[in-house]
Amino acid sequence: MQMRIAQTDDPELLEWLAKANQSGGGFISALARAALVADETNYPIIRPVIVAMRAKYPAYEPTDAVKREIAERVK
Repeated sequence: MQMRIAQTDDPELLEWLAKANQSGGGFISALARAALVADETNYPIIRPVIVAMRAKYPAYEPTDAVKREIAERVK
């Protein structure tokens, strides 16, 4: 199983995390910050929570333009 970290392996999730960290309320901001600094042993533990929070808080979703740019980068 490949270990992942937000900074290198989840570019679209990274955009949500960055916006949530910067603009979110106390809990969401703290959770996003934790995911942003998590290493390869801790990120896989927090990632399912981040995915659920992303669905719950779409206000921090990247724009369609950013999503297209990310899609181009990962091709």
